[in-house]
Amino acid sequence: MSAPSIYQDLNYEDSNVYSMLEDVPRKPQQPCRNVPTLQDKPKGGIQKSSQDRQILREVKDLEEKLRFWRIIAITLSLLIISVIMLVVAIFFTQCKKGIANAEVQTLKTNISMNNASSSTSCPVNWIYHSGNCYFFSTDTLNWTDSRDNCRRMDSQLAVIKNGDEETFIEHRGKDRIWIGLSKQQNGQWIWEDGTLLCDRFWQCGEPNNTEGSESCVELFTVSSTSLGWNDDECQKFKFSLCKRPADMLSAYKPGV
Repeated sequence: MSAPSIYQDLNYEDSNVYSMLEDVPRKPQQPCRNVPTLQDKPKGGIQKSSQDRQILREVKDLEEKLRFWRIIAITLSLLIISVIMLVVAIFFTQCKKGIANAEVQTLKTNISMNNASSSTSCPVNWIYHSGNCYFFSTDTLNWTDSRDNCRRMDSQLAVIKNGDEETFIEHRGKDRIWIGLSKQQNGQWIWEDGTLLCDRFWQCGEPNNTEGSESCVELFTVSSTSLGWNDDECQKFKFSLCKRPADMLSAYKPGV
């Protein structure tokens, strides 16, 4: 009797080891976790990033525009300040020029009026004013002798033509001064140059022809304040005022 073989039970008909493995129960397979990719990125995030870039571009454009207009504003401000400074400089220059011209003109006038001894337009001791020379006498004579004395000096008793001349004489006259105005037999007042009386500077109530003998005219001043004209008797002794054009260069010859 033979010993039983340990391999006799291993006799499998058409058996396959792999087929046996298929019968082994398998654990359920876990699904693979998908790794997100760029394509899988949510569309909302991409859109949001694009909007951010658009906003940044707009902010940058706005900053560039602001920088441009800031430069324009600064340039205009500097230009306006320069123009204002130029106008102010021109204004002060013109003012200084005007003041200087006025001072020069005043100086010329003072020289013409106060430096008569060195002036070629008026003889010594004569005073210049507005194209004429004036001589205030230092002695008193009656009206007729005063007239003749002025004629000997190539002049005439003063003919007063306007208010400016009247004011000039008032401020330099003294006491009672014969002027070249007298009444004719027909009653008309005539100047020494033959013209009729136009501008009148009579005292209040004058001429009154007291006692019918006042035919000559004096300029009556007190402390360089004129009291106006007064008719008086021609034989009375008073100071006198002679007048001549400034372009007459003949010298004063006393006693001629």
